[in-house]
Order: sequence, then C-alpha cells, then structure tokens
Amino acid sequence: MAVGPAQYREVGGRQSTWPLAAIACRQSCAPVILKTRGRRGRLRRHIGRWYCWRLLVVFALLVATTASANGREDYLVRLLRTSGAFRVRAQAALSIGQLPKTDRSVAALERAARDKHPAVRVSAISSLRHLESKSSLPLVERATKDRNKSVRRAAIEAVAALEAIGERERGPGEPRYLVAVGMPGAKAERVSRQMLFDTRIYLSEQLLKLKGIELAPDDLTPAAAKSEIMRRRLHGFYLESSIVTLEPKGAGVRAVVSVIVLSYPGRDMRGMLRGAATATGRYTSQTAEQAIQGAFVGALRRLPTVLETAKARGSL
Repeated sequence: MAVGPAQYREVGGRQSTWPLAAIACRQSCAPVILKTRGRRGRLRRHIGRWYCWRLLVVFALLVATTASANGREDYLVRLLRTSGAFRVRAQAALSIGQLPKTDRSVAALERAARDKHPAVRVSAISSLRHLESKSSLPLVERATKDRNKSVRRAAIEAVAALEAIGERERGPGEPRYLVAVGMPGAKAERVSRQMLFDTRIYLSEQLLKLKGIELAPDDLTPAAAKSEIMRRRLHGFYLESSIVTLEPKGAGVRAVVSVIVLSYPGRDMRGMLRGAATATGRYTSQTAEQAIQGAFVGALRRLPTVLETAKARGSL
C-alpha cells in the first residue's frame, strides 16, 4: 500500500523514517478498517485511521524519549570526566544518579568516587547508592576509610543500603517481627553525626541477636510494609532511639539512652525502654562509644518482653 505526501504532512513530514512505520500500522489496522458501504463503513475507516496515527505518535514519543535519555547521559558523563570545576562535576554525578542505570553510568560514577575533590566523591557515592549498584560495594567499602569525614559518612550509609539490596537481615528462628530502625536522635551536646550513624548500625546488629526479628529495609514504603506484614502474618514495630546524656562522670564517661517502641507502619506508641552505662577513662571518642553501646545493650534487654506484650495490641 503506498504512502502519499499528504500522509507525510499529517505526521510531521519526516519522510526518512515514517513510511515503514505507516505501512506497518496500516497493515496491523487492516482488520479494523472494514470495506463496507455507507455511513457506518466510513465511520469504521475513520476510527481505524485514528488508531493508526495514535500508535505512530506513541512510537515516535518512545523513540524520542530514549534518544533524549541517551544524549543526556553522554553529556553528563563527558562533563563529569572533563570539567575543571568541582561543583560542575559534583552536580553531574548527582544528575547521573537520576537517570536509568547503565554500565556506562556506573563506570563513570565509580571513577568519580576516586575524584580529587571530596564533594565529587560524596555525590558519586550517593548516586551509586541511589542506582542500587551492588557491584560497586567493594569500592564504596574502601571509601569508608576516606580521609574526608563527609565521604566516610556517605560511604557508611551507602554500604548499609547496598548490602540490604536483595536480601533481608534476620535474627535466629522463624521471623515473627518486622522491625524498622530509625536514625537515632540526640539531646546530648557532645554527640556527633558520625556517632549517630554508628549507633544505628550497632542497634541493628544487636537486634539481629534476638530471636524472631527481621529488619525492614530502608526503602520499604508504609503501604508495602503493611501489605507484607498482613501477607506474612508478622507483627511490625518501629524503634525510635535517642542519646539523652553523654558526659564525663567521675573517672569515666556516662551515657543515658532511650528507645521508644512504636507500631509499624502506623507509628503508635507501644512501649519505652531506657538504659545507662559508664565507660572507664577520660572522655574520648572511644570511651563515649563504649558508654553509648553499653547503655543500648541495657535498654534492649527488655525489648523481647515489650514486643511480646505489644503484639496483642496490633502493629498496623
């Protein structure tokens, strides 16, 4: 079936690419366009042609979108590799993380994770985390020992997220509780951001020693959590913790912590735990960490009892 100039004009006049698509569309729509007489036949032919051109437009948009994404990736990867301005490279790394994941984009971000400027390294590591590039885990783990504090922090978060992809961390026994661990807060002035990150990891490790606990992944949405809890007949809980006090006390360092047990994903209060501990020695980051960890160990001793009691009240 021939395609005339008038039909080129209807779809934008791209004579180099449209004829084959138009012919294919006409052939696929042939059963729709029935050769009948009268008004009914003309209506059916009109509807058939309308569906044909609609399919052509959708096809064109898909092609254009793919080409646009590929072109944007080319531009950003080139910018990340060649720009002399670290802010431009950092922004390019973040933007690559918003595009669909490809081998080329991952390779570019892994190179950028070794950039001379820490801001670029942070952006690259964050994008590798966002793209869920688990193959990049060894590189990100090495970045946890970076000389820059911000890079170390981003790498620690990325390692935790990448390790959780595709697998669930569980304690001994059959899972009964799906537990989400929030980022700890702090009322004490001496608590650094890095301490909070380390504390969250430590809390998760301690929970995995308890029977029947499965940790909820960070990217689990409330709707997905509710659905999973109902489907698997689990009980969901959310742990909100805080370092209340951290200060020198006599010949040591004393820490007081609290853990609030909430329903999950509903976040209704189900119980509260407190713990305190003192580490011997003058105040250092090491003795502060020992005191905080000891306090949380004390607080979590009663957690199995609280979960068992709260189970009767429901978790949604």
